[in-house]
Amino acid sequence: MRNIFLFFILIFCTTMSKAQSNIQYKEVGRSIVFTNASGEKLRLTPYGNQIIRVQKVRKNEDFFSDNQYEMVETHQWPGKFNVEDQLNSFSISTEEKKSIVVQVSKTTLQLSFWADKNSAPFLSDQEGIRWNGDTISTSFVHDPNEHFTGMGHGYYGREESIDLKDKIVLRNYGTQHGQQAPLIVPFYLSSKGYGVFLNSTFTNQFNFGKNGLYNFSIQGDGRMDYFVLLGPDFSTMLNLYTQLTGRPRLPLKAFFGLGLSDKVNDEHSSDPSDENWWKRKITEHRNAGFPLDHIINDNRWRAGGGQRCVSYFAWDSTRYPNPKEYADWVKKNGLILTIDFNRCIAEKSEGWKPSYNIKDNKGIDFNLSAPDFTKKEVREWFWTLMWKKSLDPAIGYPGDALWIDEFDEFGEAPDTMRFDNGTTWKEMKNYWFFLISKSLVQEGWDPYFHGTKRPFVWVRGMTAGAQRYATLWSGDIQSTYEDMKTQVRSLQLAGLSGFPFWGHDAGGFQKSGSNDNPNDLLYRQWSMAFGSFTTFWKPHGVGQSRWPLDRSLVVQEDAKKYCDLRYRMMPYIYTYAHQANETGMPVARAMVIDYPKDSIAWKSDLQYLWGKELLVAPNCSDSDNVAVWLPKGDWYDFWNDDKIVGDKIISYPAPTGKLPLFVKAGSIIPMANFALSTAMIQSDSLTIHLYPGKDATFTLYEDDGISEAYKLKNEKRTTVIKFNQSAFSLNIAAANGDYKNAPNERAYKIIIHGISKPLNFEVNGVSIKTNLSSEKNIESKESAYWDSVNKLITIYIPKTAVTKDVLVRREM
Repeated sequence: MRNIFLFFILIFCTTMSKAQSNIQYKEVGRSIVFTNASGEKLRLTPYGNQIIRVQKVRKNEDFFSDNQYEMVETHQWPGKFNVEDQLNSFSISTEEKKSIVVQVSKTTLQLSFWADKNSAPFLSDQEGIRWNGDTISTSFVHDPNEHFTGMGHGYYGREESIDLKDKIVLRNYGTQHGQQAPLIVPFYLSSKGYGVFLNSTFTNQFNFGKNGLYNFSIQGDGRMDYFVLLGPDFSTMLNLYTQLTGRPRLPLKAFFGLGLSDKVNDEHSSDPSDENWWKRKITEHRNAGFPLDHIINDNRWRAGGGQRCVSYFAWDSTRYPNPKEYADWVKKNGLILTIDFNRCIAEKSEGWKPSYNIKDNKGIDFNLSAPDFTKKEVREWFWTLMWKKSLDPAIGYPGDALWIDEFDEFGEAPDTMRFDNGTTWKEMKNYWFFLISKSLVQEGWDPYFHGTKRPFVWVRGMTAGAQRYATLWSGDIQSTYEDMKTQVRSLQLAGLSGFPFWGHDAGGFQKSGSNDNPNDLLYRQWSMAFGSFTTFWKPHGVGQSRWPLDRSLVVQEDAKKYCDLRYRMMPYIYTYAHQANETGMPVARAMVIDYPKDSIAWKSDLQYLWGKELLVAPNCSDSDNVAVWLPKGDWYDFWNDDKIVGDKIISYPAPTGKLPLFVKAGSIIPMANFALSTAMIQSDSLTIHLYPGKDATFTLYEDDGISEAYKLKNEKRTTVIKFNQSAFSLNIAAANGDYKNAPNERAYKIIIHGISKPLNFEVNGVSIKTNLSSEKNIESKESAYWDSVNKLITIYIPKTAVTKDVLVRREM
């Protein structure tokens, strides 16, 4: 009887619970909208199986339309919800096995998110979404063991840690003059295997555990709108995030070469730059053995004075009397060229109208040059100016990239400043860099070039989603070791936030009270060593010249070492650049990406992985030693092949100019022969460095390096290279795909590291005896030699059709 009584009680309670629920829901398209008794509406929308969008509004409010902002690239995603009506909640999931499960409380509309129904929730509302005046916030249950990262970076990229645990973080446009280069990305990743993207441009604040609180908020007449992404690994979350907001645009291959500017050689210099200066400087530089890809023009190319604000956007006819001839010289010498635009020259440049200016723009420096990018005609003027004055191939002038400067200097503008489209600065400030990038690429570069040349635009500041158009650099940073440390972290944070092609002024831009910056020690440590292991290598700034040839002989030796390594590593770097474009996985990877469960990884933010095979730990001091955490496994010292057992912190000897650099055992590193430009690298030969210890695979990626035919026409090539440790064999598979000017044949040099005794090999079944001499063999036929001093075996394979496999294996 007692069991029957309990049964009826349970039925009664269940019925009453459902009957008393004031929550109603209905399906609207692929979304489900819940409404409570107060008239609040909660909308959940699937974006595939691993992303759920959460939106909530008050009574008599409407959800913003999907095109209110364009940080999300497209809202046309698949997905259909199943709703299960449970005792106290609605359980929502998609039809796929790997799907986020959401529980919606029947009484409070509070949410909890689950990776599956059999585990604990990874994210649960504490109080849910609330309104307080003009602030909208949402809070979650705090887990004191949870770590967070991402979120772009603050002004100048000055970050003290990539671990945001216990911190309050704001990612907003500045409010004062001089708050340069914010990377405004309200997206974070959790050590618990999920990510969150806040889809709002209003002023934000995030609390990642300070005082035991976990919440975020926006301030203004906005709407709470966020996406929850389920990993559980960081690579999956980055892939999902860049699917949602857009893939990072792959730059020209030359972007990954060395870039140098004429900053020091301005109107105050005894040797001011002009066309002849560039030709002489580049020729001397290359004759001395230094490579160069990227000419970075800083004001002097412009007509009307060639100064920051005393000029206009056009080639100066005195300093550059024949831009077409100069453009031919640039191309012939395998170079690309950037032209710059400072905001203060807008009013002086062709086609500008006073009506283009933002109205009531008090507080803005150079407020007669404050374009209103919410106006279509202003965006058209901006792009057309650059097209007509330099970029149009029909006029044959130099110009391959755009450097957009000082649009981060609206900080003191009032929030009430109104734009032509009816919005205010309060809503638009965090969106500003997106509009600039969109005007130049989506509405300009793409429809004008039709994929024949990749866009390369860099702006001082960026917004989430704009990675599909442009990139950024971190502004006028100081030439100090403290700022160097912050740039090591910001490089990683940018990669964790969808901007893998981030840049900075390697060596610092300036040093307060000094004209001697960066000194030779800092130049060697930062401009050359660390700089050469960033995606956008750009030593630039005031003070001393950043050109290696202008430095002492000791400095030049280091410069040559890192220039040589950078250009030889181009096949490796470019492969990972393509992967960044295709999946969002950065080239420079924070340790937490590969080792999120290692607590020490969250502390080791002055080192990073370069690709997945190399570990870089820049020396951010004058000390001769660097503490390096080597994760579990075996590692090779890149410089001498010493083997080190990992899972520990080591004190690594790193005198000035020596970059701590390590290779994972079980790695394949493809390299090219050194060249003075990426355009001069011979693609019909390839050096493959093999670091044995485990099985390894590397998929080499190639394309024409200039156009977007790789995605528009599928003109690209991949070559899978595999090493089998037990058989001690290396297989170079037949190339897959083709592109313009791709080689039909290729010679290979295979260098096997860490070999303590000579071994004999066979190539495609033909035995080759290893020469015990360290003298180089003739490379016209298969041959090998053993370097007994450096413990290397080098195998030469003459040119072979890329359509054929090559198998190299140890003779048993």
